[in-house]
Order: sequence, then structure tokens, then C-alpha cells
Amino acid sequence: MILKGSQRGGSDQLAIHLLNERDNDHVESGPIVGCMARDLRGALAEMYAISRATACSQFMFSLSLSPPKGEMATVDDFQAAIQLAAERLGLADQPRAVVYHEKSARRHCHVVFSRIDAERMRAINLPFFKQRLTELSRELYLTHGWELPKGLADKSLANPLNFGLLEWQEAQRAKRDPREIKAVLKQCWAQFDNEAAFANALKDRGLWLCRGDRRGFIVQDYRGNAFSLSRWLKVGSKELKARLGSPERHPSVEQVKAEIVSVLDLSAKRSLDDLNRMHADALMPLLSEHRQMVSRQRKERLELAKLQHQRFEANSLANAERLRKGLRGLFDWVTGKRRLIQRAIKLENELVYRHRIAESEITRQRHLKESHTVRSAIDRQFLKFHESQQALQNIIFGVAANPGHQSYNNFGHNLEHDLN
Repeated sequence: MILKGSQRGGSDQLAIHLLNERDNDHVESGPIVGCMARDLRGALAEMYAISRATACSQFMFSLSLSPPKGEMATVDDFQAAIQLAAERLGLADQPRAVVYHEKSARRHCHVVFSRIDAERMRAINLPFFKQRLTELSRELYLTHGWELPKGLADKSLANPLNFGLLEWQEAQRAKRDPREIKAVLKQCWAQFDNEAAFANALKDRGLWLCRGDRRGFIVQDYRGNAFSLSRWLKVGSKELKARLGSPERHPSVEQVKAEIVSVLDLSAKRSLDDLNRMHADALMPLLSEHRQMVSRQRKERLELAKLQHQRFEANSLANAERLRKGLRGLFDWVTGKRRLIQRAIKLENELVYRHRIAESEITRQRHLKESHTVRSAIDRQFLKFHESQQALQNIIFGVAANPGHQSYNNFGHNLEHDLN
């Protein structure tokens, strides 16, 4: 599993994020340990309340656990990994809350630990937690027999196209694949080592280099969406200035927008808009099928949970009747029969609990397989769209940068060919 952790505050904001059903197909609360509250919001609120007696602002440690693509991890697998991580980080005895997410036909897990030691009222220090999580991640891959990612086998081979939450959000707002954006920026940065060549390479790919209002260097696409170079390239401001010079030497956002308008004539813009419309039309029935599937799956899980609760209530009543009351109950207690019955009830309850977990897991696995079928069709459509979009942008911006290019005379024909 890939393990990513961070120290943070903001219990309300984190609870909203973890319980967000808009961006996840399914959200299920897991075990809550060491808290009076039985729900995620209440547990995180307790962690915050205890932290108020200290000066610690980052009183939580948030950890995400993600199995590799194409592999399925069970609840027991996640719980075992959580326990190992807690022991490695020194958080084994700390309150924790777990939540499971399912989206894009994959399941992952989040666990939030309290860093505050309630006895000493001090925050637990977490030195080198990234290295420890990386080591544990490698061990989990080997334990489960999963193929090690190159970045875990050799850090120098880590995938340069991995992206974080902020980058993903920027790409979502721009309606572009974050892997595509990062690949273009990484490729241009690696191939061109001077300001002019880098800017021209970006422009050929439909991106303009400019200075941002607060973020130093940024790039803009033809829609006016901005992407921070330092964030997407993971490069510091000093290195950016060493290669690109001072941001003040570069055009402002407004100047670049004016240039884009002059380059992107009406015909080219119409072609890009047509491509977006065709993609939306092709995607609409797939997304509708996905929404219907998620709604049906949520209903099935709700009905299963209701049925399991009814079984639990009926079983509890039946067990209560097995323990006699009055003089007969006193006789059972004296003879030891009551203790034997209680022991039998405990064993039976454990079997019922394991059956409930297995029943829920079978339902989850079936739903994940259904989701994978629908999601694969959606991914194929997105891939087709991004390939067409990139080909169309190469034509448009290649012609704009070099009007004498051979494809200039066949501009309309090429656009029509790409759209079809």
C-alpha cells in the first residue's frame, strides 16, 4: 500500500473532506478507538477539545492508505496496516478514527490519530515519519505479493507524474488531466535549459509562461486557467529565477490573455469548443449509468446494514432470554451454568460479527467489480478526448507559432479529421 501522512489541524474541515460523498462513490465509517463519540465528526471534535489544553495547532496526524491499481485490499488488510503504522510512529495507544472511501473503482482508507498524549498533555513528536511510512509501504507490498512501484524499489525512479491534492484541484477546475499537465511541464523543463526555449516549447503545447500576482511564475492555457510552476515542477523559486530570470521580465496575466485572444482566432476556438461538446455528449450516458449504479449500490448497502441491525437486535433478545432470572438465575449463577452460557454467547457473537464482516465484504467486492466495468468505459472516453485535444492543440498552436508550417494550408481539413 502507498502510505501518505501529514500533521494538521482543522478538525471540522477534515471531517467535511472525509465524509464528502460528492467526490466518492461510497463513504463508510470504520472503527473509532479511544473516543467517547461514535461518529467521525464527534471523534475529531474530541481531539480538538483535548488539544485546546496545549499549544499544539497540528494536533492530528492524517494517514491515507491506498492499495495499488488493480488490487483489492480487505478491511482486515487495512486494519493490519493501520496497526503497523501506529506502532512504527508511536501512536499505537492514541485515539483514532477510520473511514473508507470508494471511487474510480478503487477503495482506499483514511485514519486520523490524535497526537496529544492525554496523560502528559503534550503532543507526540513524529520524527522521520515520511521515511518510516515509506519503509512500511515497501514491506506491505512485499507481504501482499504486489509488484513494487519503481519509486519504492529505487527512489531515483519515482514517477515524476505523481501529483498532490492542490494540483489535482487546479486540473479539475481547468477540466484537464493532471497527468497530461505535469507531463508537459516536466518534459519542457527537462529538455530546454534557457528561458526562451522553455517559453516557446510551452507555447507550442498551448501553454503560456507569465508572472503571477502572488505565485511568481505561472503558466496559462488557452482557457485562462493558471498553474503554478513551482508547485507542478516541485522546483524552488531560486532555481526558477536562475533559469527564467526575474518574474518582472515576463508578461503579466492580462498581457498573456490578450496574446491568447489574438492567437486563438474564432475558427480555432470553435473547433476546440466543438471537441469539448462532442466529449461531453459522449460522456453523458456513461456518467448517467455511473450515477444510477452508485445510487443502486448505496441502496443495497443501506438495506444490508438495516437487515444486519435487525438480526443483531433479534439475536440480543434471544441471548437475554437464555439467561434465567430470579431463583433459577441464582441457581445457575451458583452452579456455574450462567458462566458457561455467557461464554457460549460470547463465542456465538464473535461468529455472528465475523459473518457480518464477511457478508459486507462480499457486497463491497461485487460493487467494486461493477464499478470497474463502468469506470473503464469512462476512462477510455477521457483518454480518447485528451488525445484528440492534444492533437488539435498541436495543430492550432503549431500553426500560430509558425504560419509557414506545412499544415497551415490544411488547417481546416486537419481540424475536421481530428474531430471525427
